[in-house]
Amino acid sequence: MLRKLFVVVVVVALTVAVFGCRKKPAAETPQKIEVKSQAEYDSRAKKEIDSNNMKAELDKIEKQMQQEKSEGF
Repeated sequence: MLRKLFVVVVVVALTVAVFGCRKKPAAETPQKIEVKSQAEYDSRAKKEIDSNNMKAELDKIEKQMQQEKSEGF
């Protein structure tokens, strides 16, 4: 009886040592998010939007807003 108990304890200890002491993977480092200021957005808009493509850009923005609205953002 004592021998069975000893064998069980040794097997459990070895199992815990082998499987319980594995290194856990390092937590993923969060990616750095670049935040732009309003001035940067304004500058970019002035460069990209002109009187020739204003209607197309507005349609693109409205379509994007409708899509986000339907997705629940």
